[in-house]
Amino acid sequence: MMSQQNDGRDRIHKIKLGVAVVLFIVAGALAARSLLQDSPADYANDRGFKCSECGHDYAYVIRSGDFEPLECPKCHQRSAYQAEMCFWTKGPDGQYVAKTEPTLVLLKSRIDPTSDEPTYCPDCGHEVVGHNPRPSEALMLEASGREGRD
Repeated sequence: MMSQQNDGRDRIHKIKLGVAVVLFIVAGALAARSLLQDSPADYANDRGFKCSECGHDYAYVIRSGDFEPLECPKCHQRSAYQAEMCFWTKGPDGQYVAKTEPTLVLLKSRIDPTSDEPTYCPDCGHEVVGHNPRPSEALMLEASGREGRD
């Protein structure tokens, strides 16, 4: 009888130990995931830049102490500025349609703050302005479906 009680206690102890190990592994995985994930600040600081010298455009995460112009990773000149995103293109009928991958456009006023000259998207011809507005969510969903990005 005593042996059965000890066997029962051993079994319960093993179950508790197994559950504790599984919980420890799950907690460790969740902690690692949250530590390795980009923070909201990283997402907010991830911007598109375009070089005024060579035209190279690239994504860059702004860090404390950065100032424009940045060094271009392609031509190594300090001539890269934050670009605006244009989510428009021309459809087969010549009408403007939304697209999911933006064209990065360097505003003339970004290079020369005294310039009043408008900047136009090289892809669609739309005028691009600071904080360039995106197409509506409905148009972006339509573009996503048309481009097969559902």
